[in-house]
Amino acid sequence: MRAGAKSIIAQFKCWLRDLLDPPYQTAVVEEYLPPRLRKRTLYIVQDDGFLEQAAMLCPCGCKRTLHMNLIPDEHPCWHLMQHEDGTATLHPSVWRKTDCRSHFVFRHGRVQWCHSVRRGIS
Repeated sequence: MRAGAKSIIAQFKCWLRDLLDPPYQTAVVEEYLPPRLRKRTLYIVQDDGFLEQAAMLCPCGCKRTLHMNLIPDEHPCWHLMQHEDGTATLHPSVWRKTDCRSHFVFRHGRVQWCHSVRRGIS
């Protein structure tokens, strides 16, 4: 099978899996992350009502914890939108420059993979 066709099939499988999986849950926690993070959960850490960070297990399956700063005075900084349906959106994209190299947009509780790096497929 040609490389182009394999890539299209792999992208279709990822798209279908993402479509059928429920959106990530959003869990707001006070001050600290729990010792063990649940899959498909975006944790929002707040302290005295101020949002400090978002955290989640890497969606590629490598089991690493991703931390996204939400404090505007520190960089890099992500912006969080919480939606009425209980989902959340992070902006800009999340891009691991090392290890698994996952790069994705987190929109309305769903992971939208960027480029051709999708769940270990490169």
